[in-house]
This record gives sequence, structure tokens and C-alpha cells, in this order.
Amino acid sequence: MTSAPDTPVQKTGGALLALFLVVFVSMTGFGVLVPITPFFGLYMGADAGQITIAMGAYSLGQLVAAPLWGRLSDRYGRRPVLIATLALTAVSYLVLARVETIFAFGLVRFAAGLAAGNIGAAFASATDISTPETRARAMGVVGAGFGLGFIIGPAIGGLIAGQAPDAGDFARVCYVAFALAAASAGASFFLLKETRPNDLPARKPGQFRALFSRAALVQLVSATLLGVTAQAMLETSFGLWADEKLGWGPPEIGVNLAALGLVAALLQGMGAGPLAKRFGEARLLNAGYALYAAGFLIIAFAEAPALAVLAVTMLGVGAGLIGPSAQSLVSQQAADDERGAVLGFQQSASSLGRVIGPLLAGPLLHHYGLAMPYVIASVLCTGALALTWSSTRKRS
Repeated sequence: MTSAPDTPVQKTGGALLALFLVVFVSMTGFGVLVPITPFFGLYMGADAGQITIAMGAYSLGQLVAAPLWGRLSDRYGRRPVLIATLALTAVSYLVLARVETIFAFGLVRFAAGLAAGNIGAAFASATDISTPETRARAMGVVGAGFGLGFIIGPAIGGLIAGQAPDAGDFARVCYVAFALAAASAGASFFLLKETRPNDLPARKPGQFRALFSRAALVQLVSATLLGVTAQAMLETSFGLWADEKLGWGPPEIGVNLAALGLVAALLQGMGAGPLAKRFGEARLLNAGYALYAAGFLIIAFAEAPALAVLAVTMLGVGAGLIGPSAQSLVSQQAADDERGAVLGFQQSASSLGRVIGPLLAGPLLHHYGLAMPYVIASVLCTGALALTWSSTRKRS
């Protein structure tokens, strides 16, 4: 294993750039599938519930694997975990290009999710090379890679898919995702240096279970669960909602999801550090969840494209405020030897939300109408706001 820096502030610019590039290319490969998947599901004869559940299988895999990858990165290093999981993700896209049923789609996406439960390792690497004072900026830079990937990915996927995608269009999108994931694995091999400190103490028995006794950490992670559940409801139902409500196809859906990612990425990449210094991470986190609650409520009752665009913009701003603030506050609850585990704990909550969201969104949309998933999403974000408000008040 390559030696890690002795202090968390050495060469942070180059290390952050490497993490940014790896995460950006990886998320671009994931994002290309988002606009086309609902239409491909309809092409295969699946209903809204089956489509959203199959999309959620990816996050179920992440839920299962995230704690394991986090602990492995604490023990063996961030770099080998990231390289291995990105390579496995690339292979999954090749297999996905050949599926012919919604069940096979869900099964392959579950396997891909097992490989993709590496987010905790990526953010743990960012905390390794930052100090408490610079952590929001480091989280913002890495988070911007996610946001920008989610800009480019859906835009590419929507344009490749066209207005009436079939199996051939879906396969082409999968091959593009494979190329991007393979490029990300290659970038991680050549650009990433090991960041895990060399002098981490051995993990004590029961140390991970002890995390549940920290009230502030549990509240922050619970808020992540609620917020990501709401976000996953949007990601898995927005295409179906926009198709029926506004007559949009994959290109329009891809562009709007890209706009959401653009706003979030700009805030995370350029605004997270300065805003955190001026207002504090706690206030930014609370403001983000308030914007989430309002944005989802607007989508629920939107009748015109302009209102949908306004709501998506609000959600983008909310995501840009929530991401680095939540990750920084959660990481502050961890000792040096717990970063991978604690951020893996948060990633598990995020993955669970991405499982629950699709399970809720499809049936709600199918049985109770287009507005109901977003009304419930707004309620969930209001609950997340209550949790973060309580947690940050205790900290102050």
C-alpha cells in the first residue's frame, strides 16, 4: 500500500482533484441511465411499480455493501477499495446491455449496487486530507464531482436515447456507461494516492455498534435517510410524471435533471466553503431541507413547465447546501479510525433511502395519482428538517 501523507493538509489540491475526477466520471456513467430507464421499462411491458422497484435494486445493493467497503477502506486503504469497486461497476454495464426483462434488469442493478457501495470510502479519503476547518470545502469539491456527473450523464443519456427508445438505444447507453466507468477505474489507478493515515489504531470490538449511542450522529443520519428517500422518489418517478403531466421525453427529462445537478454542483464546488464560513454548516443544512420540502410541494401541484423548472432549481440549491454540510457534520462525529465506518454508516442510510423511495414512488403514483409521491416527499423533508434542527441545536 502506498504511504499516506503524515498530515491531513499536505498536497490536498492534487488529491482532491483526483477524487473529483474519479467521482465525476463514475457518476456520469450512472447518470446516463436515469432518463432512459423508465421508458425502457415500459418498452419491456413493466408497470410503474415494477420499474421503480427495479431501479431501486441498485440502492439495495449499495445498502448491503456500503458498511463493508467503509470498514475495508479503514483497514486496507481507500485506494484499493475504490479501484476494485469501479472496475466491477464497469463490468456490470456490459451485462446490463444484454438484459431483456425487468427482473433481469433489477438483478443486474442489484449486483452493480454491491460494487457501488464505495461512497463512504471516497468521502473518507476527502476527510483524510482535510482539517475540521477545511472539511466543508473538501466535501464540497468531491460532492461537486457527483453533481457535475449527474449533469453530464442524464444529458448524454437523454440525447442518445431519443424520443422513442428501444432495446438498441438502451444498449448504446449502457456501452457509454461502461466506457465512463472503465475510464473512472483507470483514473483511480493512475491518479489516486493512498490517503488513509498509517497510524490508525486497531478497531475495538463493538466500536461500530457504539455509533448508535451518539444522539447527534443518529439524528443527522436519520435526516439523510428521509431526505434521500424523497430524492429517490423524484429520480425514479420524475420521468413517468413528466411524460404524463407535461408530455416530456428523455431529452427534456435529461436536461432538467442535468439542471438540478448543475445548480447543486456549482454550490458544492464553489460555494460550500465560503458559505460554511459565513453562515455555519448547521444553518446551511437546515436551509437545504427547507428548500427540499418546498420544492417537492411545488412539483406536486405544478401544471406548467415553468413551475417544474422552478421546483427543480430549488431542489438543486437544496442539494448543494445539504451534501457537503451533512457530510462534514457527520464526519465530525468520527474519530480518525472511524471515518470510513461513520461515513459508510451515513451511506447505508442513503442507500436505504434509495431503496425505500422507489418502493413508495411507484405504487403511490400508480394508485393515488401523480401528485402523491411529491406530497409525501415534502412531508419526509419536513421531518428531516426537524431532525437536523434538533441535532444542530444540541451541538450549539
